[in-house]
Amino acid sequence: MQHEFDYKNSQSRPPLKHRRFKDDHIEDVIVSISDKIHDETLRRMFMQCMPNTLDTTVHYYEKNKGEPDTFIATGDIPAMWLRDSVNQILPYARYINSSEKIKKLFKGLLSRQTHNINTDPYANAFIDTALEKPVKNTWWPAGDKWHPHVWERKYELDSLCSFMQLSVVYFKSTQDISSFNEAWLSAITSITTIMETEQQTMTKENVDVLHHFQAPNGKSYPSLRMRGFGYPGKSCGLIRTLFRPSDDESVFPYLIPANAMAVVHLRELITILDLKKQGELVERIKKIISNIDKGIQSSGIVVHPHYGKIFAYEVDGFGSQYLMDDPNIPSLLSLPYIGYCSIDDEIYQNTRRYILSEANPFYARGIVLSGLTSPHTGIIDHVWPMAVIMQGLTSKDEKEIIQCLSLLRQSHANTYFIHESIHVDDSQKYTRPWFCWANSLFAELILHISETRPHILKQVF
Repeated sequence: MQHEFDYKNSQSRPPLKHRRFKDDHIEDVIVSISDKIHDETLRRMFMQCMPNTLDTTVHYYEKNKGEPDTFIATGDIPAMWLRDSVNQILPYARYINSSEKIKKLFKGLLSRQTHNINTDPYANAFIDTALEKPVKNTWWPAGDKWHPHVWERKYELDSLCSFMQLSVVYFKSTQDISSFNEAWLSAITSITTIMETEQQTMTKENVDVLHHFQAPNGKSYPSLRMRGFGYPGKSCGLIRTLFRPSDDESVFPYLIPANAMAVVHLRELITILDLKKQGELVERIKKIISNIDKGIQSSGIVVHPHYGKIFAYEVDGFGSQYLMDDPNIPSLLSLPYIGYCSIDDEIYQNTRRYILSEANPFYARGIVLSGLTSPHTGIIDHVWPMAVIMQGLTSKDEKEIIQCLSLLRQSHANTYFIHESIHVDDSQKYTRPWFCWANSLFAELILHISETRPHILKQVF
């Protein structure tokens, strides 16, 4: 994807003529919220981060009869991830009914993702086929085993959940059911079938039914265990996934945060499906929800010798658990944010204390930042600001929220954007200068504080 403006190396918003999607209402919101932020650094960070997705990554089209179609790149990678694109526009959801352009943006993304899932429900990222010369993915070996519109074919449960989340967010905001047509029902039916299939135990009898990952040339992914199937899992009600929200391979097949996310959005989908008179599909979904709930309770909760009952990150159904958390959402830290439990839930609070301690193998403490690291960047001395933001979003403690803001304001490396990961002792050492999901999540934090504790924004750090 070529741009006339160098977004990647910019330290500000692009000039007006280079902004990809312009909306007057969002511009008014930026001014209104910015006026409430007394700290100059945080104000500038918000003013740049809030519109970053609109400014730099939206490709908006109108198809026949003016139907919207939205492609949203992730930033420095020209592909659209199902998960990232939803998270990138979530801060704008509260303005759907205030701006017809924002409503069309959401409706267009819902249409594009519906098409993507019907193209390949096991893929996590897609190319923009509306471009005259669509960008191809050169990361993988050549081959024809992937659909030509697929950028990457990593089966991630949370990506399918993100599509459901987008559907629910749009419906709750607008009560518009026009997008929930036969194509959308086909996508939801495919997701339901995948979830039912991936709840099964991996055995020699059904191993060909369960999904396994192959590169475009048909060969198994070298680092994914068991010829692309991942480690075995025993049926316990949970849904198997091969990859995490970070796009890294799972260690154990049942990712608790993704399963929790599935429970939340499957439940919310039922209202839409009832309106569409999809009784049979609703009953299938209710059964999936019940099975996941039982699985989380029976296999996803463990007793830690110091922290008591906590949620495991991954389990296998045989009794093995992986205790950790990853900054990418859904995470264990984000369980209240995604709506699975309350902030006050005892098991969540125990889990939170574990996650934000050095008992967690992916927690690091430094001069500039302290928080969660991720195997995705392959370095345990780089904290992900996304996790610091999520810590602030899931806290009732004003001192903790202020501490999170303080950490974030000193980590932007003179760019005033949020990066993927930052060295704990040196903010100049960071990965991904143009990562729109992280920028949108920071905007979400500021909007949340403005709505719930506006006096915090009056402080100067």
